[in-house]
Amino acid sequence: MEIREQVSEARQKAQARIESYRQALTATARRAAEQAANGVCAAREPIRVMADAGRRLNDISHRYLGELVKQQLQTLEGVIEDGSERLNRAARARDLRTLIAEQKKLYPASRERLGRDLKLTWALAASTGREVGALASEAYAELVHGVRPARKAPRRKKRAAARKASKAA
Repeated sequence: MEIREQVSEARQKAQARIESYRQALTATARRAAEQAANGVCAAREPIRVMADAGRRLNDISHRYLGELVKQQLQTLEGVIEDGSERLNRAARARDLRTLIAEQKKLYPASRERLGRDLKLTWALAASTGREVGALASEAYAELVHGVRPARKAPRRKKRAAARKASKAA
């Protein structure tokens, strides 16, 4: 066999090996692209679930913050009214004994108002916590089990009634 034939044969073997590598590489790239496409398609629903849960969490937190600011404003107004009444009684007191007696009379009303305000704030935080917990449970059930639970309307009657009672007092 001549050198030319040997070179030609080696070239053919090299081309066959290169073609085999090219085909294997192309097949691997196609499988990887197909797996990536399937992964992207599979992620669409969980992303939608998480985006919806994020939007709902944002709504809950904004509503909570707004109600908390209103509640704190009512508390501050009560503190200002208490302070004003205490100062008025202090100004009218004729002596130290009268001043102490008048201030002592105001303690039960102040304590009651403070307790009521704390209960309202606690109820607001607890209600919001329940809403966030329900949201987390729903999102988890939907992500893990594919179950979309029926959503209940948030309870608001107690807060509204408590706010009306606070304003009336």
